[in-house]
Amino acid sequence: MKLRYFSKAGAIGPSSRYRIYQYVPYFNAHGIETEICPLFGPLYFRLLEWRTRLAQLVGKAVYAILRFLKRLFDLLSIGSADLVVIEGQLFPYCPSIVERMLARRHRFVLELDDAIYLTPWHERKIRALLRMSAGAIVGNTTLAQYASAYARNVHIVPTVVDTDRFSPQGSPGSLRKPCLAREITIVWIGLAFNFPYIENLRPVFLRMQEEYRIVLRVVSSQPPVLPGVMMEFRPWSYETEVQDLQTGDIGVMPLIDDEWGRGKCGLKLLQYMAVGMPAVASPVGVNREIIRDGDNGFLATTEDDWYAKLTTLCRNAQLREKIGAKARQTVVDHYSLSVWAPRLAACYRTIVANTAEGECSSQRAFNSKSKEVLPHQQIAIERISKSNSVGR
Repeated sequence: MKLRYFSKAGAIGPSSRYRIYQYVPYFNAHGIETEICPLFGPLYFRLLEWRTRLAQLVGKAVYAILRFLKRLFDLLSIGSADLVVIEGQLFPYCPSIVERMLARRHRFVLELDDAIYLTPWHERKIRALLRMSAGAIVGNTTLAQYASAYARNVHIVPTVVDTDRFSPQGSPGSLRKPCLAREITIVWIGLAFNFPYIENLRPVFLRMQEEYRIVLRVVSSQPPVLPGVMMEFRPWSYETEVQDLQTGDIGVMPLIDDEWGRGKCGLKLLQYMAVGMPAVASPVGVNREIIRDGDNGFLATTEDDWYAKLTTLCRNAQLREKIGAKARQTVVDHYSLSVWAPRLAACYRTIVANTAEGECSSQRAFNSKSKEVLPHQQIAIERISKSNSVGR
C-alpha cells in the first residue's frame, strides 16, 4: 500500500510530528510505503520569532508563496498512491479548488487534531473538504461530532506518544525517583501561541510562592510574560524536550472551556504523564477522558482548585510518585504509539478497501482490529454509525 501524506509542517511541527512522522517506521516495516510532503519547514517557525511585525509578515508571505509552489509540484507527482491524507488543508486560506480536483483522481482523507473550522474563513472550507473526502481521521470526540455531520467515515485516533522515548528517568518503564529537593519545579510545555492559558495561572503561582519554593519551567520557543513569577525558560528542542520533562515535578495544562479548548487533543498532558510526572489540568475536552481526578492526576477549574491541587502535590512527594506511576501506566495502556500504530495502519487499509466498494463500514472494521476501545470512543462511534445510516 502506498500512502502520500500532505502534512502541515515537517517533523519540527508538533502536530505533524505526532500525527504522522512518529508512525513512519512502523508503517514502512508493515507494508505501508509512506511519503510525507510537508507544507512548511523549520524556517517557518523561525520566522514566527522575528521581533518586528512588518518583517514577520513580509517574510511569511514570501516563504508561503515558495512553499505553495513546492506543494503544487508535490501534488503533480502523486503517482499511484493508494491513499492521500491531508492534514487540515492543502492551501490555507485558499478556496478548495485544488482539493476538489484531487478528489476526482484520488481518494483522500482529511485529518484534524484541532478545531480549525473555528478560525476565520475556514469553517465553510472545512465543511466542503469533509464532504468530498473518503473519510476523516480526528483526534477526539468533539472533532468526531463535528466531522460526522459532513463526512461518511469518521475514525477517532487520539494523539499519542512514544512511551519508549517519553519514559521516566532511567530505563524505559522504570518509575521516577522521589524528589528530595525543597524546590518544586512546575512544568508547562507548548507553543508560544498558547501562552494565554499559562498566563491565566499567574495569580495561582504568585499565591503559591508565598508558601512554597516553586519555579515554573516553560519549555517553548520564547518565554512568556509573567511578572513576579519565579520562572525558568528552556528553549524547546527535540533533543532536550524529554529531559526537560523528566526533571520536573508537576505538569500543568490549563485550558478555557470553549469549543477551541474542547477540540484539543491533550498532547502536553500525555507527555507529562508518559515520563511519570503527575499533572493538573483543566477538565476540558479530552482532559476529562485522560485523567481520573485524584487517581492518575488532578482536574482543576477555579483558582482555588488549582491552588489546592498544586499545593497538595507540592507537600507530598510520595503522592507525586504514586500518581505519576498511575499516569505513566495510563499512557502505556491507552495512548502509546505501540498501541495505536497498528490501529492507524488498519484504519488506512479499511478506508482503501471500503471506499473502493462505496461502503461505509470501515469504522466497524477498524474497531474489530482493536482489542480495546475506550468508552468515550465507543460513544462517538455509535453516534457516528447512526448518523451514517440515515439519509446518506
